Amino acid sequence: MNNEELSLEKLFRPEALSFPKYSLNEPSALTRLHQNEVLLLEESDRMELAEEMRRRIKTSEAFNTYPTLEPVELLNAFANSLNVPTENIEVTAGSSQALTLIAEALFGPERTVAITAPSFSLYAHLAALYGSPVVPVTLDERFEYTPQALFSDQVLNAHAAILCTPNNPTGTALSFETVAEFASQFKGVLVIDEAYFEFLEAQGGQSCVQLATGRKNVIVLRTLSKAWAAAGLRVGAMIAHKDVINIFRALKAPYSIAWPSEVLASYILSKKQDATRERVGKTVQQVAVLEECLSGCSGIDFLARSRANFVFLKSARAGALEKALTAEGFLIRRYSAGRLENCVRISMPPPCRFEKLKSELRKVLS
Repeated sequence: MNNEELSLEKLFRPEALSFPKYSLNEPSALTRLHQNEVLLLEESDRMELAEEMRRRIKTSEAFNTYPTLEPVELLNAFANSLNVPTENIEVTAGSSQALTLIAEALFGPERTVAITAPSFSLYAHLAALYGSPVVPVTLDERFEYTPQALFSDQVLNAHAAILCTPNNPTGTALSFETVAEFASQFKGVLVIDEAYFEFLEAQGGQSCVQLATGRKNVIVLRTLSKAWAAAGLRVGAMIAHKDVINIFRALKAPYSIAWPSEVLASYILSKKQDATRERVGKTVQQVAVLEECLSGCSGIDFLARSRANFVFLKSARAGALEKALTAEGFLIRRYSAGRLENCVRISMPPPCRFEKLKSELRKVLS
């Protein structure tokens, strides 16, 4: 058998061959404002976490052995932080693993998936990989959800739906009442991605976690990557009815959570709630100040009302803005295709660089 007969097209599914590689331009010297990370972690917090890790390493042989099959310590810490029983929660290696498990369980060629458009690109990529036709929940011209799009017959009859609220990359959000009404009418499995919920909560928003524990067709996703300032740990959670959780516990690969991640994530969830709330409050204030600063800029075509930890705007000067901010040491996310063409998403910087960011934005966009 020659190499021509062993072509990739013959060996692999076409959906796998066309699956896009996730890649980013990440110059190490720039302040990272392109990944929606929280950059307000104090040096004292870092030292505290390092000391906890040192203490646990001294008293454990965990590096030599596999972690526990169920990360009980982390399950308990996450359940306590969300005020749900452990039977209603499963921890995952970030939201990405949770979304992959959901795709494995729910997607397929005969199963339609309703997805916010535009939203986090992984949703549509997973739908394509598993062959699910996508029904878009199209945001309006201000990138807000509308009843007409959300409650259309085509959406309500989909086999699954993924709603990100606050939405990435727009920062716009759904009310709890709207989600609850949608869940009561929806005929499939509703996945609510609350990756940015803590920022919405600081502005009076209500979580959908209690919806998930009481209904078999609702799953809520949470992560430590945003408000908890722990993206490097790769820890998230899915909250659902206990019968649904049992399905995903069977599907999830064993030992998905590395022991160091379990130790530090458990500590953060148990000991750093007040610090996280304070950090979230400061971030929400930064977003409000920056949006107020930008609201009068003539070079902005549209500025979203963001409920997350970033601002989202559209400007014909998006390319010039990216170039100017890069020159000043800021790495931002600029979009260049479809409805997001000329749109920019900028996460909040460390406090010491906030005024410089404001100044550069005004300089380019005024």
